[in-house]
Amino acid sequence: MATQTNQGQDRIETMAIEFSAKLKRWLSREQIKKVVSRNRDEDEPNICHSHDFCDANMALHDVFMKHGMDVTAEGGVSRHCQEWHDVWQLAKQKQFWFRPR
Repeated sequence: MATQTNQGQDRIETMAIEFSAKLKRWLSREQIKKVVSRNRDEDEPNICHSHDFCDANMALHDVFMKHGMDVTAEGGVSRHCQEWHDVWQLAKQKQFWFRPR
């Protein structure tokens, strides 16, 4: 039986993969390649260059809504802010699962 921590980590990874897939649908391969490159060169860990090309917050919001997690609902930010951060950071760390050709 999986522990709550493992289940939470699995959910974070699932959501990060879904977020990455959505960004890859919204952006061209060249744009994703630039996002990954710019993020790699970025010194500030809370900056993500996906915002250079789209409102990436909306992409992640869509993923959260799919999982029944409405950050815009009353108390939603305080309830889900750590997960939001963790999903985003994992997606960035994995370079949005982008594979250059």
